[in-house]
Amino acid sequence: MSRSLDGEGESTMNRKRLRRDCESTINPNVVIDENSTDEDDNEQSADVENGPLALILDNRKVLHCSMCDGHLTVPIFQCENGHVACSFCCITLKRKECYSCQSTIGSSRCLAIEKILEVVRVKCQNSIYGCKETVTYSKMHDHQIYDCYYAPCSCPISDCKFVGTSRHLYQHLSGEHNNSVVKFQYNNFFKITVNIDGKFSVLQEEKNDDVLFILNNNTGSLGNLVSVCCIASVRKDLYYDIVARCVTGTTLKIQSSTWSSKVRSDIPSPFGFLLVPPYMFNCNGQLELEICIWGPGETPADWLSAKQLK
Repeated sequence: MSRSLDGEGESTMNRKRLRRDCESTINPNVVIDENSTDEDDNEQSADVENGPLALILDNRKVLHCSMCDGHLTVPIFQCENGHVACSFCCITLKRKECYSCQSTIGSSRCLAIEKILEVVRVKCQNSIYGCKETVTYSKMHDHQIYDCYYAPCSCPISDCKFVGTSRHLYQHLSGEHNNSVVKFQYNNFFKITVNIDGKFSVLQEEKNDDVLFILNNNTGSLGNLVSVCCIASVRKDLYYDIVARCVTGTTLKIQSSTWSSKVRSDIPSPFGFLLVPPYMFNCNGQLELEICIWGPGETPADWLSAKQLK
């Protein structure tokens, strides 16, 4: 028994020496300590096995869903032939069939890929705009869409191709389109004239430089749909009031919260809008609105009262 163990130990030592020789041949900068003990080698092996490993993906789509081609996120499912799909596709599919082979999918998890996504760390794709975060692959999509303060925003002015963080966009509008924006201050009502033909207006708070606002004025079959949204790298939930009055004495009012986006959209806010009928516009097709946008952390008093009544 003793001879067998000694022989095994000698064989193990020979394998380790061979490994060190190979490392020295591959990388001449590696310094080999001929006096190192087996315990040293075991500690080094443990460090290598438990430490980080640099990987390069030649094709990033290997970590994409085979159905929607979006980023895979946990949980991940696989069919009997090994094709993987994201949970969203598996939940929304009426027929639980793999797009690649038509076999059943949606009941078996792919734990191996899930483990990879939980430990692989990637740089934020917004690094070109200044982000220095590295996040796990499974959280990359949420970080870049919802949490990254360097997410790019597009200039809302027609024919302008500028793209940058919301702070850089604010500075861009102040320098390049200063005559095309309406200045205002948080928590104070200001007046603005809108046209019945449905043009939008860009609103810029005088002191806060990380968000812009768009007064959307969409035309509909029953009148104009007026709402406020914000353009920002990170979602902003801010309250606002809109009051519309006409010479006949009719007054319309809405209290709502801003819808956040990184580009200007002509779609009415899903959080609500003020429907202004055509008769409220004057003979020139114009109507003066009173607007108040409440600052971060501020809530209108009557909004709080309405919540308390509920």
